[in-house]
Amino acid sequence: MPAASSSRRKPTRRQNSSDIEEDSTQPNGNASEGDNNGPHSSKRAVKKEKATAGKRRAVAADPGPPGDDDDDDDDRIDVEHFQDQPLQKADLQKLKGIANDWNLIDEVARNSWKVIGDVGVSLAEASQDDEVEESLEEADKIMKDLLDISAEMKAHSQAIIDIHQLVAQGDKIDNAGQRYKDGVKLKLDEYAGKTTRQKYAKSAEYSSFKSAIWDVQYPEKAMPPLTEFIPKDAAEDGDVSDDDDDLEIGGVTQTLKCPISLRTLEDPLTSSVCGHSFSASAIRDLCTLKGLTAYTKCPASGCNKAFRFADCKPDKDLAKKVKAFNRRAERAAEEDSDAEEVIE
Repeated sequence: MPAASSSRRKPTRRQNSSDIEEDSTQPNGNASEGDNNGPHSSKRAVKKEKATAGKRRAVAADPGPPGDDDDDDDDRIDVEHFQDQPLQKADLQKLKGIANDWNLIDEVARNSWKVIGDVGVSLAEASQDDEVEESLEEADKIMKDLLDISAEMKAHSQAIIDIHQLVAQGDKIDNAGQRYKDGVKLKLDEYAGKTTRQKYAKSAEYSSFKSAIWDVQYPEKAMPPLTEFIPKDAAEDGDVSDDDDDLEIGGVTQTLKCPISLRTLEDPLTSSVCGHSFSASAIRDLCTLKGLTAYTKCPASGCNKAFRFADCKPDKDLAKKVKAFNRRAERAAEEDSDAEEVIE
């Protein structure tokens, strides 16, 4: 019987756990070379990138050799000593726009003039007692203040226009801001140096304001010159007699009767040719005789002008005066009637 062969392999000796741990931590050269995308390779790449970025930051933070800061300081703009640059012709449109902005502000302020005028007329319609007279004086003061504001807006606008003209002529304007301030101050000083009469007696707006109130209070009387409403101040030495001759505005009566019907105006129309006013129905009938498109001689006494019916426009301001006159006439008639009843 054949001898038994050692077909079974002897069990191999188990490695110590310490050896296993050492083997597992040792890098496998073949694996690292064959598998560059493994987790260990990725970690090393990230660490390498971080190290490179750190070096870059260190280089960027390096202040460099002495003397570099001096070069940076030389490149900085000295704002305090930086001179204004001259205006160019390309800036003309901007200057014009700024001037127009001031004019728009002035127009907004002018809208208040009509409101104050309507308030004055309403107060005059109420009565003529002392309380109403005080209110009219207050309205008069407000109207003058609004005219002063308008003069200030015009000063700003004109100062810009003056600079605009200089630039358009080719003048070198490298101090536009100071020129603007000086120009505004000059014009405001000129206005402040005027007397009260010089400020308001030639103002068409102030004349219209006073005329509207006068026509309500004294409809059949001619309004005296505005200088009668603006007494000369003893401290205002600038009001010489020669100047006063140029300030005589007023003394014109605007009749509330139609020259055709000889009755109080109804739906008044005013001719744009001669300025005379008529009742709408009366002037229409007159113009129809020759045809509405034909020229008709003005029926007002002493007027030689001729116009067409289309030249006669509705006059809202005159219509308000007529309405106020009729109310006052009715009120006066009622007062007379009450007085007669008391006497009886």
